[in-house]
Order: sequence, then structure tokens, then C-alpha cells
Amino acid sequence: MLRQTNAIANGLLIFILIGGYFTLLEALGLTDNIYLRFINFLFVLIGVNNTLKATARKTESYVQRLVAGVTTAFTGILLSALGLFIYLSVFEPELSAYGMTLIPAESNLTFAAVIFVEGFTSSLMVVFIMLQYWKNVKVPSLSSQ
Repeated sequence: MLRQTNAIANGLLIFILIGGYFTLLEALGLTDNIYLRFINFLFVLIGVNNTLKATARKTESYVQRLVAGVTTAFTGILLSALGLFIYLSVFEPELSAYGMTLIPAESNLTFAAVIFVEGFTSSLMVVFIMLQYWKNVKVPSLSSQ
């Protein structure tokens, strides 16, 4: 079921979009602008929407759609948190620019774990909102077009 919906591929898409976006922010010196960090919400929305649209085509049950959406969000956010941990461990940047003042963390691992929990919980909200949108939408299957 997950293969048919491309849940893992859409999770990888989320990871690539978030990673590329934050790399761009780092290159432009804008990592301290907290408002620009909210844009990663759109990347999660894109990935989850792609997955749920695919499940709507296959008329999966609500629970199957939920599993596919959560898998997409979990994959994207887990890989993003791991990428953040690796980045912080390798480059050892000044953590105050990354919200250390807002997130009391003693180490890079703790910081990445808190980011994972925060990201995954907010992504779950996106999944449930998008599930409500796609609940009654019927998308014609690709084979019938």
C-alpha cells in the first residue's frame, strides 16, 4: 500500500526541500530570522498532499490514508532531524542562531531530538487537516484517463 502511494518518496521529497531551503538560508545568512523557518510547513504540506492525493486515486480507506500520511511525515521529519544532527556535529556552527535560546538543549543530539518531536507533532496536524480535505474528494484514476 505504501509503495502505491509513494509515501516514502514523498517523505524524501520533504527532506530534500527542507534541507535545500535551510542550506539556502545558511548561505544567505538568514538562519536567525525565525519567520523564514515557518516556510518548511509548506514543504510538509506538499509531501503529505501528494501522498493523500495518490491514496484518493486508489480509494483507500481512511485508516490506510492516515498510515500513508503519517509515514510520509515521519520519513521527512526523521531524515531532516538526522540531517540537522549530522550538520551540527560536523560543522559545529554557533547554536544561538538556530534557536538554542528557545530550545534548552545540552547537546546537538538533544537539539535534533527536540526538533524532531516538534516537527513530527506539527506534521501530524497537517496530516489530519489534509485527511479532512481529501476525505470526500474523488480523483479520477490515471488508468481511466
